[in-house]
Amino acid sequence: MIYAGVDVGGTNIKIGLVDIKGTIIADNYIKTDKTKDYKGILDDIVEDIRLLCKKAGIDYHDVTGIGMGVPGVVDSRTGTVSYSANLGWRDVPIVHGLEVASGIRAEAANDANCAAWGEYKFGASRSMDNVILVTLGTGVGSGIIIDGKLFDGVASAGGEAGHMIIVKDGKQCNCGLKGCWERYASATALIEQTQEAMDADPHSLMHEVVRKYGKISGRTAFIAAERGDAAAKKVVENYIDYIATGLINLGNIFHPNAIIIGGGVSNEGEALIAPLEDKVNSGLLANEHNPKVRIIGATLGNKAGLIGAAALVM
Repeated sequence: MIYAGVDVGGTNIKIGLVDIKGTIIADNYIKTDKTKDYKGILDDIVEDIRLLCKKAGIDYHDVTGIGMGVPGVVDSRTGTVSYSANLGWRDVPIVHGLEVASGIRAEAANDANCAAWGEYKFGASRSMDNVILVTLGTGVGSGIIIDGKLFDGVASAGGEAGHMIIVKDGKQCNCGLKGCWERYASATALIEQTQEAMDADPHSLMHEVVRKYGKISGRTAFIAAERGDAAAKKVVENYIDYIATGLINLGNIFHPNAIIIGGGVSNEGEALIAPLEDKVNSGLLANEHNPKVRIIGATLGNKAGLIGAAALVM
């Protein structure tokens, strides 16, 4: 059986054909044409699914279902995008529109929830019924799975761990609140923290790293820290503390089998994962009596959302 998975982003849309084992048979990406309304974008998606079918030698009518991940608040029960800042959508009946455009059964969910579902079904957290995915990218996304089911709250508006407050009256967040975890633990925040440390220390190796790679990135402090730079080590330590603060809160609320770390920062591997696991488990309530919470790097990479979206309709 063949399913289509669609991961909608503000710039690009990833589209793929996925089999029942979670294997991508064919995939592609198209630009998100914001000059079009949602119906026009859906037409682009369906056209690309047809092209992928042709490329893979699959009859379009053999596609059993289409799953879609969308950034923002997506009411998966009604199939409506209540609000997506990245796309400028409000109260968009995305599932109905996709079914009309494609003639195929469809479902939709928040993009981070799709990524969590993908890792749960086919990735790092297979066989674990209680897991949380946290993505560290431009923002901090999260998907929560409890007893093998996605948890997203009333009208699917919950599960937004990136907007828990970790610093009272802290830095202004784009969401309108202050002190959100996202403002301290995202890759965007790490770049900001790196810049501040470089401004304070003109002799730091971080300047050399930036000259070599042409810009400041989420890797800058980690690279310089590996080379022994004291200022970079401080940036990395503080950043990991910020991540750990939010993970400890999640651990104490849900105590899952594991928390999966995704997003670009997760590519730092053990330099990030090992200290995080130590900090999180030492910060959990009654940590000497309760099972440890594993901290694991995501394994599906930037295809997790696409695969998880397809898995919505399996």
